[in-house]
Amino acid sequence: MITVVENRHCEVCGNAEAVVLCNGCGKALCRDCRVFDIWCYGCGHGETYAFCKQCNDDPAVNIWKGEAKSG
Repeated sequence: MITVVENRHCEVCGNAEAVVLCNGCGKALCRDCRVFDIWCYGCGHGETYAFCKQCNDDPAVNIWKGEAKSG
C-alpha cells in the first residue's frame, strides 16, 4: 500500500517533508504533491494508491486514466 517516508523532502516540490512514495515512479511525495486514487475490484473492494501528478495522468501507470473505448 502506501509507504510512509521519514526524514526525506518531497522529490517534486522540494519544500515539504515527504509522507508517501509514488506507487508509479517511487518518488517521495509531500501532502500537496500526492494524488490518491482507489482502484476498485470485485464486490465493494478497493485498494488505495498514491501517485505523483505525472504518474497519475499516465495510463501506462494508472490504468484507470486510459481513454474510454467505444464500440
